[in-house]
Amino acid sequence: MQIYFVRHGRTQYNVERRFQGGAVNSPLVASGIEGAQAAGRYLSAVQFAQVYSSPQLRALKTAEYITAANQWHPTIKLDPRLRELDFGTWDGQLEKDVAPKEQLDFVIHQPERYQPELAGGGESYAEFVQRTTAAVHAAVTTAGVTNPQPILIVSHGLVTTMTIKTLMGVPIADLRAPLVVNGQELTTIGHGIVANDSLTIVETQDNQKFTIKTWNQTDYLND
Repeated sequence: MQIYFVRHGRTQYNVERRFQGGAVNSPLVASGIEGAQAAGRYLSAVQFAQVYSSPQLRALKTAEYITAANQWHPTIKLDPRLRELDFGTWDGQLEKDVAPKEQLDFVIHQPERYQPELAGGGESYAEFVQRTTAAVHAAVTTAGVTNPQPILIVSHGLVTTMTIKTLMGVPIADLRAPLVVNGQELTTIGHGIVANDSLTIVETQDNQKFTIKTWNQTDYLND
């Protein structure tokens, strides 16, 4: 079974460098729409067993562009467990303006030390990855682990990156650290997450062990 993860297209909050977690919606900008359409063209001939999306509009709109281009026109199922990490009152604020700065440093560099109750509220990393990995496990179970057709999950930067790392056994303390596979450090953007409109593919034979087949692919965005 393969799971295709696509991060949503670039949004206005991405441009403005605002916190964009589970409590806010920001519209896709033109480049984000174009990227979602490019992802749709690239995946147009893939017959998915199921398509899941975060209910947040930036992810759902991206999923709609992808499925509209798909020759099978699959139905999108919303799963609230795929929402982005909830940053509480930090959501919508400029990254440079949030306080305390110590917690800002923790959320970016030392996730095991991040305490949302001392920041804007919301979720800890442990709470976050518990719900997102549960969503992936449930999707694989529903489709059937031996299903030759892949699953598509359209969600967010942290959802994609941190969920995959957790599924691969990476501890919370290392979720923001570079991921090294077969001696090669996998590329990321910003604070260690995959790019907007990127495709990452993981594979599992038993819904327990997961391996990366494709990571943060964006070459189709330039076609």
